[in-house]
Amino acid sequence: MKLNPRDRKLLIFMGVIVILAVGYYFLYMPLSQRWKEANEKLARMEAKLKGAQRAARMEEKLERDYFEAQVRLKFAKGRLPKEEGLPKLLKDVYQMGRDSGATILSFGPGALQPKEYYKVKPISLSLKCNLPQLVKFLYNIEKSDRLLDVQSINITSDAKGDLSVTLRLVTFVYKE
Repeated sequence: MKLNPRDRKLLIFMGVIVILAVGYYFLYMPLSQRWKEANEKLARMEAKLKGAQRAARMEEKLERDYFEAQVRLKFAKGRLPKEEGLPKLLKDVYQMGRDSGATILSFGPGALQPKEYYKVKPISLSLKCNLPQLVKFLYNIEKSDRLLDVQSINITSDAKGDLSVTLRLVTFVYKE
């Protein structure tokens, strides 16, 4: 059977279309689907990687923060005694007064007040001094080995320029 040129061209054209359609459905479509799945998997993996990198950065920051907190806790534990130690505290405060030239008139410790990790010991203190002596006394309190916090201060002056100072200090006791 002999085909005329027109039918022959049509048959070749149809053969090319069939080959292209078979190639499209059996080669291009599966490869395209695999490409799409691979891109989606890559996007998920990149998102996971970014999350892991954020977590790693956060872990590094948390480790630094933890280390800094440990250092601060060690420092605070060194300055916070485990017992009230009132006689030593009284002696230290009087020594600070003597060193600054101030005269301590009264020293009134209050009751321990428990907090979550520590206890607070309030102390009422009155002294007679001049301004440079007061400044030196407050400086000595700041530089004390024991952690002391000035909660309030009331200063009055007499005619000679001497100051009557009433302080409310608090000290802390570490609670284990």
